[in-house]
Amino acid sequence: MNVYKNRINTLCSWMQAENIDAVVIEDAENRRSQNLRYLTGMDSDAVLIIFADSTSVLIPWDIILAEKTAAADRIIAYGEFNRNMVEAVKGVCAEKLRGGRIELASSTPHVLYNELAAEMKGFELVCRPEGMSTKLLDMRAVKDETEIEIYSRAGAMTNKLIDALEAGFRDGTIKTEIDAAMMVETESRRLGAEGSSFETLAAGPSRSWGIHCIPFYGAGPIGCHAADGSGGLSIIDCGLKLEGYATDITMSVCRGQLSEKQQQMVELVAQAHAVGAKAALKYGVSGAEIARAVDKHFEAAGWTMPHGLGHGIGLDVHEAPGLKDHELFDKPLLPGMYFTIEPGLYDVEAGGVRLENDYLMTDAGAKAITSSRILMLP
Repeated sequence: MNVYKNRINTLCSWMQAENIDAVVIEDAENRRSQNLRYLTGMDSDAVLIIFADSTSVLIPWDIILAEKTAAADRIIAYGEFNRNMVEAVKGVCAEKLRGGRIELASSTPHVLYNELAAEMKGFELVCRPEGMSTKLLDMRAVKDETEIEIYSRAGAMTNKLIDALEAGFRDGTIKTEIDAAMMVETESRRLGAEGSSFETLAAGPSRSWGIHCIPFYGAGPIGCHAADGSGGLSIIDCGLKLEGYATDITMSVCRGQLSEKQQQMVELVAQAHAVGAKAALKYGVSGAEIARAVDKHFEAAGWTMPHGLGHGIGLDVHEAPGLKDHELFDKPLLPGMYFTIEPGLYDVEAGGVRLENDYLMTDAGAKAITSSRILMLP
C-alpha cells in the first residue's frame, strides 16, 4: 500500500506550497473521479479527504469493500454522516481543523459548492480550473513503477486478445458485431482482466465510415464483404481493464477485393501509423510534433484525418497526454507516459479504416506495448 502513501505525499507537498489545508475528492454515481482509486485503491463511491500533513480519511459507501481493498489512515462508514457528502466533509474537517483553505475538484457543481459554503463557516473553499484537479491529472499522466508493471501485464493480455480476434475473423467464428463485442468481454475476463475498458465499438462495412458508430455494435455483419459483394472495411475498437488501468486498440479488417480508394485508405493509414511510431522514437518529442508528422503525411496524399492522432491512457481510457497539432499539446512526452497512436480515414461510400496501438514513452523513445494490425482477408 506504500504506493498510495507516496502519491498522497507528493500531492501534499504541492498542497503545502499552495497553502491548502485539505482537499476533497469524491466519486459518486453522478460525479465519477478516478482520483479516488489512484490515491487509495478504492474503486468507487466514496469521499476522500486529505490533509496537508498527509493524513487521509476515506468515507466509503461500502465500508467492507474499503476495509478489504483501500489504503487510508482512517475509514469511516458513509452512514455515520447520513450518506450526505456535505455532512461528511463538514464533520471530518471540523474535527481536525479550525478554519483553513479546503480545495474542491474543479468539476464541483455550483449548487454543491454553495451547500458546502453555507455549512462550513470559517473555512475558505477553493475551486479553480488550474488547481488540485490539474495537479492530479499531471501526476497520473506519468506512471510510477507499480503502474508500469500493471501495464506490462495489461499489454500482454491485450495482445492475446488481439490474436483471439484475428483468429475469430479468419476462421469465421466472428460473424456479427455482437460476436466481436462479446469476444472482447469474455476473452478479457478469461485472460484475468476486469473486463473491457470501455464499450466495444464494432462496425461492419455498412457502418465503418463513422469514427464512432452509433450504436457501438449491433447485429449486423462484420469482417465481411460489402453488401454488394465488393471489398468491405470493418473496424473494431476495444481494450481491457486490469487493476483499473485501460488499454485501447483498434483493428481494421479488410475483406475481399478492395476498390482503388479503399486500397489507398488502407495503405495511407498503415503508413501514417508507422510515421507516428517513428516520430515518437525521438526522446523529448511532443504530442503535437507527432501529430503534425502524421497530418502532413495525409495532406501530401490529399486526405485529412478528422480526429486527433491519440491520447493518454490510464485509469481513464482518455487522459493526458494528448496527441494533436495544437499548442496545448506542444509539451515533451515524459518517460512513464502511456499514449495511443491511432490514425484513421473514413469515407461514406468506401467505409473506414483505423489502426491504433498503445505506447510507453521511455528514456530511449516510445515503445509499443500492443500489436494491433490491419487484417487483409480474401
